[in-house]
Amino acid sequence: MKNRERFSQVLLFSSVLRSLNYGLTAVLGYLIYGDDVQSQVTLNLPSGRLYTKIAIVMTLVNPLTKYALLVAPITSAIEERFSLMGSGPARVAVSTAVLVSTVAVACMVPFFGFLMSFIGSFLSVMATVFFPCLCYLKIYKAKGLRRVEVAAIVAILMLGAFVAVTGTYTSLLDIIGTF
Repeated sequence: MKNRERFSQVLLFSSVLRSLNYGLTAVLGYLIYGDDVQSQVTLNLPSGRLYTKIAIVMTLVNPLTKYALLVAPITSAIEERFSLMGSGPARVAVSTAVLVSTVAVACMVPFFGFLMSFIGSFLSVMATVFFPCLCYLKIYKAKGLRRVEVAAIVAILMLGAFVAVTGTYTSLLDIIGTF
């Protein structure tokens, strides 16, 4: 970056632009589909169209390509724990066992999706809203924060708390509803 002093402005601008993009997408989606919006975005697309098939394939490919990245720390920890770092067949066996076990859990637990929703609504808000705001307060507390900054952070924390409580509550209702 040519002018490092403008980093905060660039970051703010990109965040506002991204938020506007998401908001505009949500509004346009509501205007197009109204109250008949399905929970999965691909269910809202017209059936039988080529672009619908492409969107579904891309939606399926995305988590499949990320899965290896998500389980890599788990398999690495297991390999380290059992000293399997140099053994090729043992590493393949560990990776396969992790894959099979996650698929088995996803298939056997009847409310696995709701459980993931519960964990996501709580932990995601903690990691993406609460933690950054609290770190910002801790880092810039000595420098002195303006009232506008504190008010904005408090508003973000309140919105995050609302989202976390609402998401956690609805996820718990879904889990209880499976019994």
